[in-house]
Amino acid sequence: MEELMKKIIPAILLFSTCTYADVIPDAQLKEMWQSPQASAKKIVSKMSFEEKLGQILMVDIRSWSQDENSDKTAFVEINDTVSKMIHDYHLGSIILFRENLIDTAQTVNLINNLQRARSNFPLFISTDQEGGYVTRLRVGTEMPGNMALGATGSSKLAQQAGSVHGYELSSLGFNFNFGPVVDVNNNQNNPVIGVRSYSNDPVLVGELARSYIDGIHKYNVLTSLKHFPGHGNVTSDTHFALPTVNIDKAAWQQVELKPFVEVMPITDAIMTAHVVVPALDNSMLTNINGEKIGTPATLSKPILTDILRNELKYNGLILTDAMDMGAITSNFDRNWSIKQAITAGSDIVLMPMAIKNSTSIEQLNVLYSYLKTEATKDPVFKQRIEDAAQRVIYTKLNKRISPEPRDIARAEKVVASKMHKDIENFISEQAITLIKNDNVLPYKIKPQNNIMVFSDEKPRNELITKHLDDIANEFHVNFLVKNQVIKLDKDNVSAEDIAKQIEDQNFIILATYNLKLNPINAQRIIDEANKANIPLVVMSSRNPYDIAYLSDVKANIAIYGITGFDVTNNVRNSLETNIRSGLRTLFQGPKGKLDVLAEPHGKLPVDIRTPDDSQILYPRGYGLTTL
Repeated sequence: MEELMKKIIPAILLFSTCTYADVIPDAQLKEMWQSPQASAKKIVSKMSFEEKLGQILMVDIRSWSQDENSDKTAFVEINDTVSKMIHDYHLGSIILFRENLIDTAQTVNLINNLQRARSNFPLFISTDQEGGYVTRLRVGTEMPGNMALGATGSSKLAQQAGSVHGYELSSLGFNFNFGPVVDVNNNQNNPVIGVRSYSNDPVLVGELARSYIDGIHKYNVLTSLKHFPGHGNVTSDTHFALPTVNIDKAAWQQVELKPFVEVMPITDAIMTAHVVVPALDNSMLTNINGEKIGTPATLSKPILTDILRNELKYNGLILTDAMDMGAITSNFDRNWSIKQAITAGSDIVLMPMAIKNSTSIEQLNVLYSYLKTEATKDPVFKQRIEDAAQRVIYTKLNKRISPEPRDIARAEKVVASKMHKDIENFISEQAITLIKNDNVLPYKIKPQNNIMVFSDEKPRNELITKHLDDIANEFHVNFLVKNQVIKLDKDNVSAEDIAKQIEDQNFIILATYNLKLNPINAQRIIDEANKANIPLVVMSSRNPYDIAYLSDVKANIAIYGITGFDVTNNVRNSLETNIRSGLRTLFQGPKGKLDVLAEPHGKLPVDIRTPDDSQILYPRGYGLTTL
């Protein structure tokens, strides 16, 4: 039956008569902007089912091959098949990732051509340019990330970060950014949020998120808070598993909910979380393995409709987190989960399936047929699709989303401009936090300096070495830098080997990255440096919690990120501004105490707790200076 449907549905979609199947002229679109609510209602009443459904789907096309047997390449330019898919399925939204975005000129061309392929209304063109750990533009100004902004404690700097993102995204043709993250990182073992959160203080999270949105909204780029009802207190990653948040409702209201309530009046959308919160919805579902499991918020009507829509009176867009994440796909049938997400209250279904070749497009046929059949049987579900489509179109009209092509020359003047990069570096310098210093920092450099760098990865060592060379040139001294890759959480390097490696070194940089209990190699490096009386600084290069898992550390700084990482596709990039600013706080030039390149000004935006969570080692707001 499914094979038969695949053959039948294309004819239904391609040859159905749809009132709004033609691109809406600019003049008509601008007329609709004047009365968005009435226009959206009138338009949806005349739309076919396929047009309504297309408006509430947002697809990604990260790679492309003509068929399942062809080699796949990154999707960086439109082709006839994709153009036809966007038009024939009346798709309303596209999300782009790092694979899609090579440089400014290519990005502008791709987005302009995606808009040209539209069936009727301008497309939402979205991405996840959060800053820091999650950034998508290969050429662009990343900003040091939310927790770095939290360490500055500055609403003004958060607004500047938003303004830079908004200006660059808008210049490229993006009109929707999936941020800011307003999850409260109140679990230091959280594997997926961490530095993506501003703080473990819900008030600070709300303040900085509002300021960021004020900045990005200057350029008519829509925002989406994420991830409702809160993703900060989990110990597993929803890209791979379905976590449960075991807190009572009162605790949720005091912590996780507060930033959403603070910021939802000014945001355009709220993204759901694939997490189970029994205190908000204790219903059980049967997964594809026959097991009883909790209901994730993305599929929960009590959470999305009863709480978010009805109790909190939120009227903006609700969109799912990516529906191809493991928390959903490893537990539920794809088509059923999409229907359930819409039923629960979502207006946009993000990444319902991987579009990667002509064959995969056929899966859209099956989805449209399934949902159309379900809507025929269930008037409530049919109305839910109509309501979602109307809210999407209303938002496009009310926010005056335009398909106007962007100009490459103009975009190249804006994206990654010197002014934006200077702002980025200034913010990261204000964020660097000195957590411990027993007369180690700033290290007074000599005409000749032997410096040893340890980290888990060769690219990390190379990045540190690159910026150490820049510092040496600024001070007009020599740095002889050696580096060694050691898996810091393992037990495979002896104390004797470490002692040999650090022999004759003047200064050691140990770049840690999200340490956990008992990182034996890291501790051995610290112990051998202390024995040899060689000054060593631990540079916590992502989450600031690493010092909790080490002992006898003499100096420690937090830089809040060294690597940007798309966990769903292993696409990585270096956050050069964070490492640049961190390294610049470590050294004192030949002229004395005032001869420094940067001073650590940041204050911890989170508590650093003992591994057993029994006490706070370094409280939020703590931070030293070197002068």
